[in-house]
Amino acid sequence: MAIYNPFARRETHNARALNLYRVLVPLTWALVVIVGVYYSLHSPDDVKKSKKIWKQANKHKTPFSQNTTVTGIYWILLLLSQLSYVWHLFSKDAAVVASAANVAGHFILNNLFTFAWILLWTRNYFWGAEIILIAHLINQLSAYWRHPGLPTFVHLSAVAGPLAWTVTALFWNGAVATHSHNLPGRIIANIFIWVILAIGLFHVSVRQDYIIGYCFSFLTLSLALRQFALKIIALQWIFAFVVFALFTVTSLYISSTKYYGRDSLFRRVAHPEASDRERQPLLNEEA
Repeated sequence: MAIYNPFARRETHNARALNLYRVLVPLTWALVVIVGVYYSLHSPDDVKKSKKIWKQANKHKTPFSQNTTVTGIYWILLLLSQLSYVWHLFSKDAAVVASAANVAGHFILNNLFTFAWILLWTRNYFWGAEIILIAHLINQLSAYWRHPGLPTFVHLSAVAGPLAWTVTALFWNGAVATHSHNLPGRIIANIFIWVILAIGLFHVSVRQDYIIGYCFSFLTLSLALRQFALKIIALQWIFAFVVFALFTVTSLYISSTKYYGRDSLFRRVAHPEASDRERQPLLNEEA
């Protein structure tokens, strides 16, 4: 009997797989929401010196710390957008359901990794949390490159939004794990902030993906605001605002080309169907 691969791209999915996704996707989403809300309001009781999610973030002042309010808004918007993804799984359109189901395995893993990260982060197990984020990143990159052409809200909520968060969290959590509070740590951070830009712009430019660009823009704005609040006389907040501006401008440009039906050089894109319709009268005359 063939082994079912939950990460494969398919035109259709059998009823058993769809029913499983329709249970596990909202269940794991609810798990993240419940655990996230709980640990935003309560500290873990089983480990000494544990902290709430955002109190932990404010305690460790690193060159990759983000503004908790802005990042909190990002997470609220992301979780709300994921309700749209859940709805896609129950759509009456078979093509929409297939697209949503193709990334369901990745989305479930995304939720489980987020759940594990919250448990480790709040309990000061930062190296364990970093390993979870690395696995999380591999999962999200796999989903991103194996499943192009997803509906907008499926791509945003299940792929682009979590991927942008994971990249920035990897640096934030890593800075906490390595105690990157001193001058050498800040100098290294001044270099590595451009890695976030390189990763983000690569995805934006290669896939013409303004959605992930806006996600990175939101999170780097959060980074810039927090770094400005932490240390005014420093390069990190300046670099962060530059990165934010580049993401914003690039995303606006790509989204405008999509809106006007142009390519990245703003040349009009010819659609095969339109070209065939334009040539049809000529073909009839030749006949």
